[in-house]
Amino acid sequence: MKLPHVLAWELTRACNLNCVHCRASATNSPAEDELTTKEGMTLLDDLARGGTRLVILSGGEALVRPDVFELAARGTSLGLRMTLATNGSPVTESVARNLLDAGIARVSVSLDGVTAGVHDAFRGLGGAFAMAMRGIEILLAHGIPVQVNTTVAAANIHEMGLFPEFLEHIGVMAWHVFFLVPTGRGHDVEPAKVAQYRRMLEDFHGASRSARIECKATCAPQYYRMFEEQGGSAPTKGCLAGTGFGFVSATGVVQPCGFLQIDCGSIRRTPLQEIWETSETLRALRDADRLLGKCGTCGFTAVCGGCRARAYEVRGDALQTDPICWYPPS
Repeated sequence: MKLPHVLAWELTRACNLNCVHCRASATNSPAEDELTTKEGMTLLDDLARGGTRLVILSGGEALVRPDVFELAARGTSLGLRMTLATNGSPVTESVARNLLDAGIARVSVSLDGVTAGVHDAFRGLGGAFAMAMRGIEILLAHGIPVQVNTTVAAANIHEMGLFPEFLEHIGVMAWHVFFLVPTGRGHDVEPAKVAQYRRMLEDFHGASRSARIECKATCAPQYYRMFEEQGGSAPTKGCLAGTGFGFVSATGVVQPCGFLQIDCGSIRRTPLQEIWETSETLRALRDADRLLGKCGTCGFTAVCGGCRARAYEVRGDALQTDPICWYPPS
């Protein structure tokens, strides 16, 4: 069995911001016993050998890790498509040049509002919006493709309709919308109502068809059911946790995804390939017949699958029904 096509590696738990919805509950200090540079190089070797094609270097804030450019360059030399996620604030001219030299193919910058008030409130720091915008400007000036990631919750859903035109104007290439999963500090953030999510996804689907940039919904697998129902063909399955997508924490713990915080094994004790093949959690997620509730009887399981992380956090079982699903049981 090949390793996941896409793997996110949490380089560090450290971050210079204090975001209210942070999956990692990041602080300004790294977690104890984070993977060393040598262990990181070994992980990248294993990923290249196991068939992974795309690696996302994330955090915390990936750019606060001192060896980030060295690790990125190693992945690039192995033929991996290396990308990086940042809040944008640490980006300088020097950082942009180093990212280019390391072969980073795309940088995603988190932007949770088109106004400073909304974004800064999410990020826990006044001026965060200005720093993110400056980071985007620098990256684009150096020819680095930029994707904007947005987390949707009750506090910012009213600005979602403004994003497509705003992002096209500043020149980014993609907008990826993440629907809030109550993990980490996200437990304390008010989610949007299910009806709001539905309207947002319907509007997002319409915007994606007319937008001049790539638009993708994440942690909202019902979006891909919409493609099928409206006569299209879903570009991917809605939830890829444990199948086409994997996650390695800052300390080497393997998870189905960053939001589904179930320990499937440590790469310090067990080879990644073995974990990926034998973990009972991962094997269960790959078997649609084991889904419960209305997800278990749905005719769109192969396209949607429901958000397994949201089911785990809200219902206590990763195989249960995604609680934001508004569709009636099949």
